[in-house]
Amino acid sequence: MHHLLSLKLHSSSFTVIPISLNGSRRVKTIGSEGDTETTCTTSSLLDVYANRQQYDKSNHVLNMNFVQFATAFKVVNGKLEKLPHNVIPRIFPTYSSNPKGTNFALYCKYQLLRYKPWTINENNVWGCDETTDDIFINSWHDFLQTEFAQTNVPDWFDKLQNVIQSQEIDVNESAETEPNNREEWMIISDRHTPFEHTSELSAEGHNWQHDRLRYTEQQIGEMPTWIKVKKEYFSNSQLETLEPVDINTLTVMQRLAYDVVNAHQQHDSNDKEPLCLIIIGVAGTGKSYLINALRSLLQNKCSVTATTGKASFNIQGITVHSLLKLPVGPRGAKDLSGQTLSRLQEKLNEIEYILIDEYSMLGQTTFGWIDKRCKQATGFHDKVHGGMSMILIGDPGQLPPVVDKPLYHAQPSNPIGEQGYLTYQMFDKVVKLTANQRVQGSSSEQQQFRELLLRLRKGESTVQDWKLLLTRQPSCIENISEFNDATRLFYSNDEVSAYNLDQLTKLMEPCANINARHSSVTAKSLPSDEMSGLQPSISIAKGAKVMLTMNLWASVGLCNGATGTVVDIIYAVDHRPPDLPIAVIVRFDNYQGPSLREDLPMCVPICPITVSAQALEGVQERQQLPLKLAYALTIHKSQGLTLSKAWIDIGKSEKTPGISYVAISRVKTLSSLVIEPMTFERLTAIKSSTTLHYRLEEESRLDYLAESTRASHDT
Repeated sequence: MHHLLSLKLHSSSFTVIPISLNGSRRVKTIGSEGDTETTCTTSSLLDVYANRQQYDKSNHVLNMNFVQFATAFKVVNGKLEKLPHNVIPRIFPTYSSNPKGTNFALYCKYQLLRYKPWTINENNVWGCDETTDDIFINSWHDFLQTEFAQTNVPDWFDKLQNVIQSQEIDVNESAETEPNNREEWMIISDRHTPFEHTSELSAEGHNWQHDRLRYTEQQIGEMPTWIKVKKEYFSNSQLETLEPVDINTLTVMQRLAYDVVNAHQQHDSNDKEPLCLIIIGVAGTGKSYLINALRSLLQNKCSVTATTGKASFNIQGITVHSLLKLPVGPRGAKDLSGQTLSRLQEKLNEIEYILIDEYSMLGQTTFGWIDKRCKQATGFHDKVHGGMSMILIGDPGQLPPVVDKPLYHAQPSNPIGEQGYLTYQMFDKVVKLTANQRVQGSSSEQQQFRELLLRLRKGESTVQDWKLLLTRQPSCIENISEFNDATRLFYSNDEVSAYNLDQLTKLMEPCANINARHSSVTAKSLPSDEMSGLQPSISIAKGAKVMLTMNLWASVGLCNGATGTVVDIIYAVDHRPPDLPIAVIVRFDNYQGPSLREDLPMCVPICPITVSAQALEGVQERQQLPLKLAYALTIHKSQGLTLSKAWIDIGKSEKTPGISYVAISRVKTLSSLVIEPMTFERLTAIKSSTTLHYRLEEESRLDYLAESTRASHDT
């Protein structure tokens, strides 16, 4: 029918034009004998754009990028003619925007050709005749920092995040391996560590049955279920009780937050709107103390939570994921039903207020699920958080969520992220804590340290700040040996793993290189972040400093991030490394639960855990000890911690906005800090970060709401 009537096989409301950016041109048809032109190809649209000043010298045309020009004009008889508004370009070639992909530099090159205005020669786009990967990536990054890019590049923020992520890769590393994906087992395979070639340290010659002689067969048999059994019978009343808070000791702003909550909970109306309050404050302004005061005020009507296990332990709360049964990964991203929903409803039946500490680590998607779960629990789907009041507590200057978008990001990635963003915008009350409790002392040096942190947070460090930090470089510290046991903070996983292994060899103890059990070859290849933190291989020894990588019993201190020391490694008869042991006995630093034996205080058996993950080939399983070496941490992992001593390397650039501030503010005093030397330019470059600019804009918005909250309360 279509052929008989000469009808189109399809129709569309727009016109697609194919465009090549690789310099290809159409070959001319053979002209008449009088044709004197020497070129055998026609000018491409790219050529026309490069020489557009020949057709129109107006600023409007000259300031267009290629995509804008290609969808607006065509050349007819040597003149520019406007195209209709329904033109859609289909541009070739295309490359993956994955910042860790092999073609990311080419992606940056062609993005520049598309979106950055240029003339005459495409080399003018990146400003030189060289065409290296670094030039393409750096030029794309620099362009995205401009106001023109922000206005004219689609999905501008996501593209900026991609190129920033690509620059987090250490330029000294091989292109075959991304440093932030390298784990300790990868480092081991690359290095010839001393214990591999020294008979005294060899795992082959060591009697791995020796440690089990310290325990009865009954004790060893109980180890795999020891934590589970103790959790059932251990009473929370045995935990360290919170000291009562005298509200007269609260600072002015702490008292304001307390009064805002108190006024809301005393309001008896059944139809009162839920309280949406944000309490912000930099490190050490007394947020935890205020949380205890609010807990005492609200009693059983509130649930105190945090975004991580370590943070929840510090405030004697639980994780918000545990409270609301939030999904972890795509497999759990669904509504609750049946008994799971009933248990959540029962748990929240008496709860009117949910407090969330370290809220800056919440992303939009997670916050969307928080809103969704609360509505499921209460049944009030037309009210924010199902009618429950929410109090967010933290410092917006801390590091943003690793995978998700920050709450204030104006372009959510998905519908549940949009729900989280819109919910966050409902928070109309803010209290800003200002008095710093963490940075102690009234000396001139401490006052300088306080002010240094405030300026560093905004990227406004002075020469005096830089010089003050340099007084804490290793070569300037007389008592440097006192920092030998200080926690080391690095930016990348690679640096952390290398330092951890160096410290492990210094123990002069036999090292157990322990391989995980896997359900398939695919499971073996999965990275630890897809397997709940379990690594394919770990290396430990007696006396090693280790960290728990999973929440096993957060309320007593067995949480993700808890640190301790290996006491014993218990193997089954006739088993040895690289087999999995029955258990590793760890003495944890801040453990508040029962001990394995009276003569081993604060010691707990940590046994292999089995986790599963969904892959294209189906469900994959890994069994491994939830432990890793902990002589050093990434700065990301240190967020929320207060360290007695720290030895810090902030790196050569601010790869993630806020990384320097988070690292340096982990200590209470300047004298508790050792920092590797850095240039003054390293500190001043922080200010140029576009993502920092948007975070500061959000802080300005919160400051405005804080003033409004204070004014309305005073009246």
